Amino acid sequence: MSSGKKRRSGKGEARRRAAPGDAGQGGRPPGSVPRVAILAGVIVLLVGAAVWWRTVGPGSSRSASAAFEPVTPAEVQAQSARQSTNEQAQALVRRGNELLRQGKADEAVRVYGDARQLAPEDEDVHYNLGIALARLGRDEEAAAAYRRALELFPAYAEAHNNLGNVLHRQGKLEEAIEHFQAAIAATPDYASAHNNLGNVFRQQGRLEDAMREFVAATRADTNYWQAHFNLGNVHLAQDRVTEAVACYEAVLRLKPDFMPAREALERASRSLGPVRP
Repeated sequence: MSSGKKRRSGKGEARRRAAPGDAGQGGRPPGSVPRVAILAGVIVLLVGAAVWWRTVGPGSSRSASAAFEPVTPAEVQAQSARQSTNEQAQALVRRGNELLRQGKADEAVRVYGDARQLAPEDEDVHYNLGIALARLGRDEEAAAAYRRALELFPAYAEAHNNLGNVLHRQGKLEEAIEHFQAAIAATPDYASAHNNLGNVFRQQGRLEDAMREFVAATRADTNYWQAHFNLGNVHLAQDRVTEAVACYEAVLRLKPDFMPAREALERASRSLGPVRP
């Protein structure tokens, strides 16, 4: 969830105090106190006492402890109920996550829906619901869930990235680009968002832009073999065979059984000479 911090106020001003005995030329000598000053002091004390008596004394309508009013039983009960509701919602989210790990997306949707009823302002509930809906191919509903999560937390990088994937599948490329870029703006080293943005650029024929994003993805996560493979394909499309070969070799070091990379490496290597082992 999002949180904010209040800004501190400006510097406080220190009161200016005169040095002892600094009365200026012609002033009274130190230690001398005029009777008028004494009388004024007594009057101030009497007035202050009267004010205190009226505001916090026995006859006042306000006691000295008014600034520390106790929490009422109703408020305690309401706070306890809110805490209990949040705990129930979090328990449902954990259950939904477990169902997703088990491949039971349809059951997860139902559980996340129950959590949403309890915590409608929790962006994580909407985000997880979007994941389950997307896995069932219910892209319109998934997009709505991600958008609600972003209304609650606009800098939610994962929600931007996942919404971008839904929009990409729907052919809404420009809007997908906007959300991938928003994800990267929120989390600059978000490897998946860079890779996904590169895929959209490649589909649009913007190969240099695609290459830049794939490079960023591999730098953010050196073990991201999918980004290495995508980068190799872009290099090959631009006749940068040597660079493509290096990328495919990087893929096979990370994912030795990924046959598309092995086949691409063989094709690229043949154009350079003998097939590499």
